[in-house]
Amino acid sequence: MPQQATTISDVAQALGMSKTTVSRAISGKGRVSEETRQKVQEYIQQHNYRPNAVARGLAQSKTYNIALVISSQFSNFDLPFVRKSMTAVCEAASQTEYEVLLTIADRRSSTPLRRLLDKGKVDGALLTSAVEEDPVTDLLRSREVPFVVMGHLTDKSILQVDNDQVSGCRELTALLLKMGRRRIALLGGTQRYTVNTSRLRGFEEAHAQEGVPVQKELVYMDLESVPSQLAAVEDALTKEPDCLLCMDDSLSLTVLKYLKGRGIRVPQDIQLASMYDSEALEESDPSITAVQFDADKLARTAYQMLLDTINGKSVKNCLELGYQLVIRRSTL
Repeated sequence: MPQQATTISDVAQALGMSKTTVSRAISGKGRVSEETRQKVQEYIQQHNYRPNAVARGLAQSKTYNIALVISSQFSNFDLPFVRKSMTAVCEAASQTEYEVLLTIADRRSSTPLRRLLDKGKVDGALLTSAVEEDPVTDLLRSREVPFVVMGHLTDKSILQVDNDQVSGCRELTALLLKMGRRRIALLGGTQRYTVNTSRLRGFEEAHAQEGVPVQKELVYMDLESVPSQLAAVEDALTKEPDCLLCMDDSLSLTVLKYLKGRGIRVPQDIQLASMYDSEALEESDPSITAVQFDADKLARTAYQMLLDTINGKSVKNCLELGYQLVIRRSTL
């Protein structure tokens, strides 16, 4: 049978002290003689005493819970970034005795998060998407709850960590231009999320850098449904682009499937690339060129930043992580 952990009651009974005295000797709070404190400390070190997390939380005014906030738009947990972020945060939390409470919120409804805050259920929050003028960040600020955003915001007083989206997407676009692509159709999501505006900026900067005008009639943003995405691809094809550049992996796979259905070969008839990589793009036929960002490292870094903030440590407000460009068959 596994050995049971020693409790305060066990310590008190063994030493002939009250539980209050033992508790004070362990916490260092309250009036206890140095001799008593030393006796208790020696005993608990010898007998595998570990303080109960709930009791410790009450004593320190902590819940040992954090909220992981996912936008309702990205509540499909099959999305690689969301899945990897959730896994990384949960693994990191398990090593620090914190629990993760998953909640879904956005600018239309943050009721679940508000309930957690009303009931004092969390010590802090991690936001998996960055939105300018976000009611969720306003709510957390008004309650003075520590939080970290995974993404880029213009308000640098907000704790945030992101990959260098602009540079990564600029380098990918510049590479395509250097390979002779001159009519690149850009397909992207809503500009409410700063990740999409950052990727658009990288796309535009690459064209300026290479001295090639952006074909504005080939820029399609705010594609939030599969029908709108397919309609954009169909319209773009009538304008004879030489490359389709998608802002994320899911959209890239949707486009690839559509092209195959139309009998359009990649890369022989048209090239295809993505501003976000995943295992699915590596395994697709053909494999798709993409910018690779480390979602696991991003989430773990954000979690550590939040934990340090909760514990009163000084942290840098804004952190930026790197990227890697992966060239595959879809552009060769």
